[in-house]
Amino acid sequence: MQMKKAMVISMIAAAISASAVTPVFAQTAASKQAVQINQSNFFVNANPVSIRTIVDGGVTLASVRDITNAIGATLHINSDHTVVVKFRDNTLKLKVASKTLTVNGTATALQHPAKEVAYATFIEPAAFVQALGGTYENNTISVVELLDGAEHAIWANSSQLIVSNSAGEGREDFLVDAATGKYELLLASSDTSELVLSPDGKSVAYSDANGAVFTIELSTKQTKQVSTDSSIKNELQYSKDGSSLFFLQGDKSSVIAKVSLADGSVTKVLEDKVDYKGNLEVSADGKQVAFYVFKQPKVTADSNKDVELDDVAIDATGTEPQIYYYNTAAADNKPVQLTKDAADKVFLKLSADGSKVSYISVSADEASVGQLVTVDNAGKASTPSFADKDVYQLVQGGSKLYLLTADGNSTNAIYEIDSASGTSKLVQTVSDSASELLISSNGDIAALIDGQLVVSSQGKWKNITN
Repeated sequence: MQMKKAMVISMIAAAISASAVTPVFAQTAASKQAVQINQSNFFVNANPVSIRTIVDGGVTLASVRDITNAIGATLHINSDHTVVVKFRDNTLKLKVASKTLTVNGTATALQHPAKEVAYATFIEPAAFVQALGGTYENNTISVVELLDGAEHAIWANSSQLIVSNSAGEGREDFLVDAATGKYELLLASSDTSELVLSPDGKSVAYSDANGAVFTIELSTKQTKQVSTDSSIKNELQYSKDGSSLFFLQGDKSSVIAKVSLADGSVTKVLEDKVDYKGNLEVSADGKQVAFYVFKQPKVTADSNKDVELDDVAIDATGTEPQIYYYNTAAADNKPVQLTKDAADKVFLKLSADGSKVSYISVSADEASVGQLVTVDNAGKASTPSFADKDVYQLVQGGSKLYLLTADGNSTNAIYEIDSASGTSKLVQTVSDSASELLISSNGDIAALIDGQLVVSSQGKWKNITN
């Protein structure tokens, strides 16, 4: 009897023991499943990085230590288990299970509390990165300090742009990474022309106030003087083979000339004694050019009045820019006037083979809109394209043309035009605050919007300057 009783007691004890332990095991297993640690793919300053993540209550949290290491910050854990992260001028403090963190003593609320798993702290990545002064979107982290402003920009290649800003009495030119916005100074100068890019994208050229010409190798930042000729050089432009630079010569831009990069010698291409040329365009073979001619307004003054009164009459009739085409192989050796109308003409582009020019025509009528016009090198114009839209800008990108046009109340549209067939397609929309469209030779797209440079990436716009 006692033996049976002992067995019953033993079985009851075993059952109690089992009923007490099993839920713990189940809970532990469930807990482990709920906080399973995964390796997730992130991009930090455009570089792929693997960062540990967990899902807690349906919210994805990322490892504080992994993000800290990826951005180059420092991490320390105090004796009271406070996590301290220092990055540049920011000191961030947080505690596990807390729904706030502090940055330089200022508290910031978290939507989801930080959590500790396997001795590692996990937090909402967006809140953590933004608290340290970075940006976060869709597993993409950037903590690069961006350049302030962008007055002018050109593509150097598919991964870099050259951005120019005024600085005191001069100008600073920077190389800016298209993916991250990281920048470095390329040139600080005064009284120099804008930088122009070589066809291979490896160097830029400019002239100084004395007419001397310099090149800069983008990979090494080394500057080299290639010409000591002292004539004024306006609108430098590389030949397509990169061996020379075309330019408008003289204080009135009367002569079209070119300078050899090999020996610095200057050769005149056209000297027709016509002043005020502008917007020089050169064909791929270097033998054909197109340009504007601007006539100066007629100014008359009453000789009976004191000159200090500045009482003058200005007659601007016939001063609208006209387009001319010149072929160096032509028998008569004279430029051909392609246009004679009274509309303003901007963004002149000469086709690679020199067979036609395209430009935006803008009538003096305030109610008129900009129109894309194409004229062949004999002066025959085609029917204006995009007549139903206000065309703001025409840009060359490799063998294609791109247009920036009005599009609705708050956006502008970007169109791509095949130079050979003339067919067009909508590429993308951009804010109606866009003032300039930038296209690389490979069709990469950027724009200046309210003084900031933005780059198109996978159909979205990303700021790479402030």
